[in-house]
Amino acid sequence: MNAEIIAIGAELLLGTTVDTNSAYVSRQLTACGLGVGRVTLVGDDPEQIAAAVREGLGRADLVICMGGLGPTLDDVTREGVALALGRPLEFHAALLEQIAARFAAMKREMPESNRRQAYVPAGARVIENPRGTAPGFIVEDEAGTVVVLPGVPYEMRYLCEHALIPYLREERGITTVILVKTLHATGLSESMIGELIADLMNQENPKVGISAKQARYELRMSVRAETYTEAEALLTATSSTLAERLGANLVGAEPLAATVVKLLAQRNLSLALHEATPVAPIFRAMTAVRGGADAIAGVVVHPLDQAADEDAAVALAHAGATNVLGRWRAELGLGAQPVSSPDPSGLTAVCVALVTPDGLVRQVTRRYDLRLPEGWDFVATLALDLMRRYLQGEQA
Repeated sequence: MNAEIIAIGAELLLGTTVDTNSAYVSRQLTACGLGVGRVTLVGDDPEQIAAAVREGLGRADLVICMGGLGPTLDDVTREGVALALGRPLEFHAALLEQIAARFAAMKREMPESNRRQAYVPAGARVIENPRGTAPGFIVEDEAGTVVVLPGVPYEMRYLCEHALIPYLREERGITTVILVKTLHATGLSESMIGELIADLMNQENPKVGISAKQARYELRMSVRAETYTEAEALLTATSSTLAERLGANLVGAEPLAATVVKLLAQRNLSLALHEATPVAPIFRAMTAVRGGADAIAGVVVHPLDQAADEDAAVALAHAGATNVLGRWRAELGLGAQPVSSPDPSGLTAVCVALVTPDGLVRQVTRRYDLRLPEGWDFVATLALDLMRRYLQGEQA
């Protein structure tokens, strides 16, 4: 059984509301063994909703709609689904009584417009909503199954967990297990990683995919099996294969910054930073992680006050790391220094140096487009990965 999701609401198309509901439902469906093939955003228009439902049923066994079940005139999901399935809307007196009772419990008078919420397509199974006034419903049609849930997140989540998932498992016999695990990597380009694991990306089960962000990569593994134990075994085997293929470039199950903070804590080491930019990308990346601020003994932010070429940047990064190491008596000093101006291509050389109390120095220079807002994030990745490799014992 495969599924599609339709998120409904003009606010989603305008960008004033972010569609978090679809991500949540996708995770829930994946956990119970259903693959989600597509997520569609549709505005508050019954014809557009009907078209999206018909198209979804043409591809999938199950279509889940969310949103547009409120009492106002722009809440037209009921009409759209009914139109798609060629069914009239039917009034349910019992639903109206439940809605009225909820208003009475809140000691408020029910507006007449809430009567709209007591209509569902003919033959639909009503999903009562104890968290709000918008009931959901399930329509089992020869074209496929349509489940409609309210768009208010806490109402949707409750009905998903207490109605949708039980319906799929108990009545539709969905027993397959799908597990998803993410590993993190860096140090190689996305294309290089893709070449190393091309066979894993092409196979159906387990399936591996890559997402890239500022020279950090998420390797998502998804496996399908009949039991949890079988799925776990497949994940373990695939994780081992990735470790063999990527070697030291595989960070692990935690993101890069979290891994560095964890390694520092395990070895009871403190870190001092020297960053030659007000952006302070390394400090920013580390303090965004729980425990990151505790690992930093001190930080100096000292923008370049005179012209520096690449040789000077290397020397300044080294000197900065050495200075903060002694100033805060830390176990590790890390310095980041860009040259004073980009080269003709627009790229700026940045040197990162790591210094230890015994005088060991590791340094690396890369070129980035620092005109871009995310350019400094690449610098943070470079610095954190240099430190990770040292902390994990990789030889220079």
